[in-house]
Amino acid sequence: MRRLYVVEPGARVTREGERIRVLVGEQEVESVRADELAQVVVVGSAGLSTPAMQALLKAGAEVVLLTRNGRFLGRLCSGLSPSARARHCQYARLQDPTARLGFARRVVAGKIANQVRLLRRHQSRLKDPSVASALPRMRQAGADALTAADVDILRGLEGAAAAAYFGVFGRLLKAEGVAFERRVRRPPPDPVNILLSFGYTLLGNLVHAAVETAGLDPYLGALHELRAGRPSLVLDLLEELRPVVVDTAVLRAFNTRAMLPGDFVSITDDAPGVEDAWEREAWEAREAADGAGDASAGEAGQDGAEPAGPRRSMVLTRVGVKKWIACYERRLEEQAWYEPRGQRLSLREVAQAQAYRLARHFEGQEEYTAFESPE
Repeated sequence: MRRLYVVEPGARVTREGERIRVLVGEQEVESVRADELAQVVVVGSAGLSTPAMQALLKAGAEVVLLTRNGRFLGRLCSGLSPSARARHCQYARLQDPTARLGFARRVVAGKIANQVRLLRRHQSRLKDPSVASALPRMRQAGADALTAADVDILRGLEGAAAAAYFGVFGRLLKAEGVAFERRVRRPPPDPVNILLSFGYTLLGNLVHAAVETAGLDPYLGALHELRAGRPSLVLDLLEELRPVVVDTAVLRAFNTRAMLPGDFVSITDDAPGVEDAWEREAWEAREAADGAGDASAGEAGQDGAEPAGPRRSMVLTRVGVKKWIACYERRLEEQAWYEPRGQRLSLREVAQAQAYRLARHFEGQEEYTAFESPE
């Protein structure tokens, strides 16, 4: 099943017969049968017709709406699994403090283990003293997570490991002009943080769909507290996959120069917004193609000078979004050994398999263990 990403400013998603069409102006840029789609991700200001939405929902595909910089806005889907058994068992198990703590321990320990593997893999080449110092502290946090007395202690261990991990993450970048000092989420101020945040949003959508397909309630988790509108179980399952999928994809994107500094553009706080910034970029690109201009918005604000007046922030360019989605999708299609099945699966398949394992765990059929990348 395919994922369709609609990125072009002003694009329209329509239905014609059994096909979903993406139009920019009067030009068709994509045409796919509705029943071949698992998900349509609309990035930015593209329009979606009611007949197209109806066709997608009837085919079992979901529609996800994101801002231009990857912030999640909402999801349209046909509903939860008709089977209530998995959700009933989930509610019962997560009301048991011992069972809830046991699952949360595995979530944190699995995440830290994958962070350690990623650092260790790069450290074999780098031999960096800072990375060497961070690894023992993270290993200890991972070991302590398996015996943590309560969820609050677990969160503290996760936070300590994350601080050590992101404290040296920038050491793994070898691309000129790309640096990373610390993890900042709202808003992400630099190219690395932007891709991390965008990637976690994309992966979260994948995990959300996997959780619902497995018949589970995405809003009741163990590590993440119950809060209105927060898909806590999705965030729990997301943790172990962040380093394996997104962090790895970000490092590869920059280190192989698949993503460049010019794929990001600075905007000021008083700008009309990212949507308008993209529209200006599209206009400038058309002007350049017509010989009326000689610079694109993707090159603006890259000279390092900080102008007086409103603070500047950074967003992906229109082309940058397409390039990053391609990098992310390539990583999802890579295969890894999946021990529970004794075979290699794509990382996309691993996410779904882990959701099914968790459903069986809640039903008492097997013990859940986090996926730990063998790489």
